[in-house]
Amino acid sequence: MSSQSVIRIRADQWQILRDVRLRALEDAPYAFGTTLSEGQERTDRDWQDMARDHATLLDRAYFMAYVGDNPCGMAGCYRTAPDTVMLTAMWVAPEFRGQKIGEQIVRAVIEWAREGGATTLEAWVSEDNSARFFYQKIGFEETDLNEPLRSNSKIQIILMRRDITP
Repeated sequence: MSSQSVIRIRADQWQILRDVRLRALEDAPYAFGTTLSEGQERTDRDWQDMARDHATLLDRAYFMAYVGDNPCGMAGCYRTAPDTVMLTAMWVAPEFRGQKIGEQIVRAVIEWAREGGATTLEAWVSEDNSARFFYQKIGFEETDLNEPLRSNSKIQIILMRRDITP
């Protein structure tokens, strides 16, 4: 079995970020507020700026999961309040699901969030998305907050929350 790792992206990894994000948008359009066509319309400069910001700024990050040298999953996160971080853009490639890669990604996000003083991790999840059960399994609880998904208003998303106090 190849080794698994999760690392914060570097600014020079914008092409990996672009390729994995576009694959995620194609694979699971029901799960993201951004559409595949919106992602494809981004310029190389847009992806470079996104990678640089998520690699260097203190209020946001992108984490990439690897099996060996193959990027196979990702998540973004950003601070919404001094004690709260939002998990976003979470995705694991279908051929790597069931290998605890999602849990590893979330652990990396939690570690980053705690280092910045956060005690709460939140995520918006589509009500029909099987990821909802994944989040429940790893300690998230549903809130009463819901709203239409930006990319498809027929889909409702639910805010889930997890205490990450050390």
